[in-house]
Amino acid sequence: MARSKTRKINERFYDAYQDFDYVLCEYLGVKEDGVQVYRNRMKEAVLEAREVIPEWDSINLRLEAIRNRYQVLKQGTEHFDDFQGKDEDVVWMQVFCERLDAQADPLAKYAKMDFKYKRRSRGFWQKVVDMFR
Repeated sequence: MARSKTRKINERFYDAYQDFDYVLCEYLGVKEDGVQVYRNRMKEAVLEAREVIPEWDSINLRLEAIRNRYQVLKQGTEHFDDFQGKDEDVVWMQVFCERLDAQADPLAKYAKMDFKYKRRSRGFWQKVVDMFR
């Protein structure tokens, strides 16, 4: 009985994650992997954003955790019967979508703020790599 309950929780999470990823793709204007693109844009932000927006780090960590959980489940159906987490991830994704609608997510807050530099300066090797793209 416990295995079927775990499976249902993981299936709910899997479906909710796919919807969440789709919402983020639309929000960011990308075709796929909206969660990772959102995290990448958070990484591109200046370091001061982490100090000014208190939930910055916790949201980034949560996005990483739910993406990792999804990737584990995506790799094979036998993982659906293993304990991966609780339904609180599903609720968190729903709340985050509401924050997106209200423009209260970290990137929306960041876009409204005025920093001296909006992006972290790229190092020498990053510039070299960009030349070959």
